[in-house]
Amino acid sequence: MTRTGRAASILIILTFACVAVAGFPQGSFKPPQVVSVTDAYIPYRVVFDGFVILEVFLDGDGTLVETKAMRDPGTMLPAAVAAVKTWKFRPAEMSGRTLPSAMTTVFVYRPANNGPAGTEPPKDFRPVRPEPPPRSEGAPDYTPAGIVSVSYPDYPVNSVAWGSVVIQATVDASGVAENPLVLRGDAPFRELAIDALKKWRFEPAKSQGKAVPSQLAIAFTFQTPSS
Repeated sequence: MTRTGRAASILIILTFACVAVAGFPQGSFKPPQVVSVTDAYIPYRVVFDGFVILEVFLDGDGTLVETKAMRDPGTMLPAAVAAVKTWKFRPAEMSGRTLPSAMTTVFVYRPANNGPAGTEPPKDFRPVRPEPPPRSEGAPDYTPAGIVSVSYPDYPVNSVAWGSVVIQATVDASGVAENPLVLRGDAPFRELAIDALKKWRFEPAKSQGKAVPSQLAIAFTFQTPSS
């Protein structure tokens, strides 16, 4: 092999090596999640639209430092913000190191039944997608999951009680919610909330521009039926 041919071969090997190193994962990213919650209280009656969607921002210790309303129906936002401030979170991790990050949380204040037709989802609901974070040194390139479509849960038959159920679900890379974990709430509301969640559709979280599994918390609140 000539000197020119040998140099070309070395260059090709180095090029493939650089590509391999660049494509190798630089550490595993774990999205933030909720670790404990309180009841999602209804301070007054919800008549029409009770879907509040928040993006919560956490520091490296998991402390909530800011909330952003991505969907505000006009009446229940203060109640949702007050409730989420009592929750406890686990921060995101990258290679065992905790990082500031964001997470999507949803509060569903279900309007009371008004007749046998039950309650329909808000007709003006549009997909809600968090914006990608600004680029900054050391921060994860991570965008939380979005909400594409929703459905109110049914109300327990022959019940006149109110209650709340908080569920944390894994939204997989295809946008499907799986493995719902009930953080708070009892039967019969718990089963109805899980059934409703099966009808929802999500946009998966993204890391480095690729869809990844993530955690998403949803609080379902049931108020007593209208007399």
